[in-house]
Amino acid sequence: MEINNMKSKRICFLIFCLCMIGSLGAFNHDYSQTWVTKMFLSKPDPKGGCQVNMTFEQALEAIRVTDNLSLGIPKIVYLVGWQYNGHDDKYPAFFDANPLLKRSADRTALESLRWLIREARKYHTIVSLHINMTDAYDDSPLWNEYVAKDLISKNADGSLMVIGEYNNRKAYQINYQREWEAGYTQKRIDSLLSLVPELKEAGTIHSDAWIARPSAGHHETQICEAMYQQKAALYWKSKGIDITSEWVMDYMIGYVPYAWHFNGFTQADYLKYPAHVYTGTGLNPDIKTSDHALGFLFGTSCYGEPIWQGADYKGWEKALVKDFMLKVPQYFFLNRLDRDSVSGSGNDRIAWYSDGVSVSLKDSVVRQYDRVLRRKNTVFMPAVWRSDRGMIAYSEAGGEEVADVPFHWGNTSKAKIYRITSDGLVYEKEVTVRKGGLKIKMNQETPYYIVPETGTTKGR
Repeated sequence: MEINNMKSKRICFLIFCLCMIGSLGAFNHDYSQTWVTKMFLSKPDPKGGCQVNMTFEQALEAIRVTDNLSLGIPKIVYLVGWQYNGHDDKYPAFFDANPLLKRSADRTALESLRWLIREARKYHTIVSLHINMTDAYDDSPLWNEYVAKDLISKNADGSLMVIGEYNNRKAYQINYQREWEAGYTQKRIDSLLSLVPELKEAGTIHSDAWIARPSAGHHETQICEAMYQQKAALYWKSKGIDITSEWVMDYMIGYVPYAWHFNGFTQADYLKYPAHVYTGTGLNPDIKTSDHALGFLFGTSCYGEPIWQGADYKGWEKALVKDFMLKVPQYFFLNRLDRDSVSGSGNDRIAWYSDGVSVSLKDSVVRQYDRVLRRKNTVFMPAVWRSDRGMIAYSEAGGEEVADVPFHWGNTSKAKIYRITSDGLVYEKEVTVRKGGLKIKMNQETPYYIVPETGTTKGR
């Protein structure tokens, strides 16, 4: 009877997979046109307590300010350390919010978390959670159950597989196949969505360190474990949720639309897979073997997480503006184009796109036909996520520049210049457009927004 029941379950899942395969790639969000980032809220301290970086209320204020500084760009923010005592605490459980992050107006921290997710929508921001589908810790409420049911991967000698040490505790590898077959993968997902129903509207979640490893003690290969990752991704999808990951995984193309670190992609991969199929925020600088030049050639986004330092750090706005302005507008612009080819090699490479766009690595220049959109760290880039046809002007060094205006401005003769601030756009002056260009004097590391006379400044 038990064998027949297991066969029945596998047949049902096979039918489920066949139904879902047809919709692979049909994600809830276009991650190539969304600024995806994380906010670090808290982590356990060595004494068994918690170190708070940002409460739920402070996170909303940072999101509000960020929305103004980024001109209302579509954003997804994954909250790191929202649970228990913070980041990497109590996995595989993720069923309660950190009480130290609570608003005084709410009864529980969970209520405050749900409030944040709802309120952030006012600022073009989808807030969701950073979780972990891989790690298990021996102080987790689920630890004894996972050990008793043999849901932890094992070494060849039968010992439990340790994959790292975080917060002074060993992290053990969850066995994806055994967890799935026991129904615990599904239970974890269902419980979290029941706990935070707003996640269904968010339609996205992020799995940290989601890596497949062989379990020699169970005679399971890495390929086998990877297949069960795919099953978990499909289950998330059946619940209306895109799952994203920390690292690029070629076997998850079509299952996962986005990775936090995009180091695993080669130049050939960029040309093969469009950004709307698979994209990522950045290339981890700690991975020295990566071809980091690909970030400029094909566009790289802004991590954000290392910059937000809570309410007491007064320098984060300027630091965020610099990182954002030099990366995200170019990332969005390039992601809308077809990647045609790359000529040259090494530092002499040029990436060629549709619509006459080229990106030259040697001199750090982005062109569209004869118009320069970027030269080194001075940018005049269209804000393609807005409807007012405006362009961003930013210079690390500052000074007077003649900016080439975007082609879609047509024969516009005048434009308005605004300064981008944490409280919104501040009008500066009107300028004349001559022969496809305009003069602008820019203060050092100060962002401006320039709108043609027929545009508006009301945002999206």
